[in-house]
Order: sequence, then structure tokens, then C-alpha cells
Amino acid sequence: MSQTEILIIALPALLGIGTVFWAWRITAGGREREKEVRLLSEEAHTIKNDFVALVSHELRTPLTSIAGFSDTLVESWQSLPMEEVDEFLSIINRQAKYLGDLVEDVLVIPRLEANRLTLDLDLFDLGDLIEEVAQMVFPNGGRKTSLVSLPDGVRVTADRRRVHQVIRNVMENARKYGGDQILVEGFVLGDQYLIIVSDNGPGVPDKETQKVFEDFEQLSKGDARDSSGMGLGLPIARRLARAMGGDVWYERRFPTGARFCYSLPLNRRTVLVDESLPGAPRPLEGVRVELPEDVQSQSSDLITRM
Repeated sequence: MSQTEILIIALPALLGIGTVFWAWRITAGGREREKEVRLLSEEAHTIKNDFVALVSHELRTPLTSIAGFSDTLVESWQSLPMEEVDEFLSIINRQAKYLGDLVEDVLVIPRLEANRLTLDLDLFDLGDLIEEVAQMVFPNGGRKTSLVSLPDGVRVTADRRRVHQVIRNVMENARKYGGDQILVEGFVLGDQYLIIVSDNGPGVPDKETQKVFEDFEQLSKGDARDSSGMGLGLPIARRLARAMGGDVWYERRFPTGARFCYSLPLNRRTVLVDESLPGAPRPLEGVRVELPEDVQSQSSDLITRM
């Protein structure tokens, strides 16, 4: 029998083996992709459940306080001492503001990720805004104190509501994890104006310095968790800052403590963004800081002053 005849006889068998092998590879690849999809689905389901549980936990505490104190006032406010009435109303007001801030943080996430956040430009005094936030986060009589040290006349053209949100989230982080003394300062550095929130606490461990800007990350978790919040404050602050042409980052404070820096552009500038990256922010043109003449010549080498 010639080689050609042998090849003709063996060819169907070879083709059959090849077809089986090819089909096996397709089936194996399909099973692998199916496994990956299933794992991703399970992970998304877990994240959703964790998110719902976290939000529910954060909502329950202030809602319970508001309901309890308001019920007491409705039932017996006329018989209560005026000092207690004022205290109850203050608690209700504070918890209501916390709920509003929580909802605002949750709602802004999908808009940031979809690059659909609308920023409304307005001209306002930066020092007045920071004083307002500091009084809200660190009320008089609290165990932690804050000092705001900004030059007079620093004005910002930006979305006031979003700048307020960035500063509030950074200050809230200092209140939860920082020491008992918080200092807020403003410096000129190149073409940026820096707002630095520093404290005398333990600081952030080196291995956690990037994690603090990840969604739902907290320095204390599980049974060791000793503060409220969802771990969204700093990630949202960074995304909002970048959307307005600035940034938020962490620096170690010497000899101890943390420094969180928030930058805003001094002048209108173009920020290059890789639009192929998912969730890449698109800085709003026109965001800028205006300084009085006596401040324009100043610069900062970021030496700790606290």
C-alpha cells in the first residue's frame, strides 16, 4: 500500500481526532469563561450586599437619634427644661446634617464615575468657607479643636458646594482618625494653592497610605471599628478635587501625625487626562484661586508649622 493510500485512509481519523480536540478546547474555554463570569457575578453580589449593609448601618444610627429625640420633644417639650430642649434640637440638627452629607457622598459616586457630574462655577471667599466647615465638624466644646490659618482675601472660582464637600470630607477624616489638635493652613506652591489639614495623631501606617483613597476602606474595620462612616470620604474628595483641576494626597507630618493636602489651580490651566481610562475625570476649565497682592509673592516649602 502506497503512502498516499495510507494518508487517505488515515486522514478521516486524524480529522476526527483534531475535531474532538478542537471541540474540547472550545468547551474547556467556555467552562473557564463561565467560571470567570460566575465569580464576577458573585463578587458583584457580595459588594452590593456589603454596600447595602454598610449604608443601612450608617443610616440607622442618626435616624434612631432623630426619631428618639423628636418623639420626646413632641410628647413632653413643654415640661422639659429649656436647656434640654436646646440640646435635643442641636442633636437632631447635627444628625440631620450628617444624613444629608452621607446621602450626598453616595449620590455623587455614579456621577463621578460616568463623568456626568455638573459643576457650577461661583466666586466665593475660601477662608469663610473653611471656617464654616470647621465650625460644623469641630463644634465648640468638643474634645477636639481646630485652628484655621488662612490669609484674608483668598477667593475661589469653583463649585462652592463641591469644594465644601472636599474640605468637609478631609476634616471629617481628621476628626475620626487624627489627634486632638487640627490645623488648617493655606499656602502658595507654584501654580497651585494648597489647603493643608494636619493633626497631631498617630498618622497613617505606610502600608495604608494608598488604601485610604480606595472606596470603603477604613483604618479600623469589623469589631475593631470605632468610628462612623463608609470609607468614602477621602476617595470622593480626591475625585472631586481632580474633577476641578486639583488633587488630594497624604503626607507624613513630622514628628508625628498626618497631613492631607488639597490643591486648587491658581490660574486657568489645561490638565491632560487619559480619556481611555474608566472614570477619568475631566477638569472643569475656569476653576482658579485669586489671591490678594500681598499673598501672591508668598510660597511654601511645606515646613510643618504645628
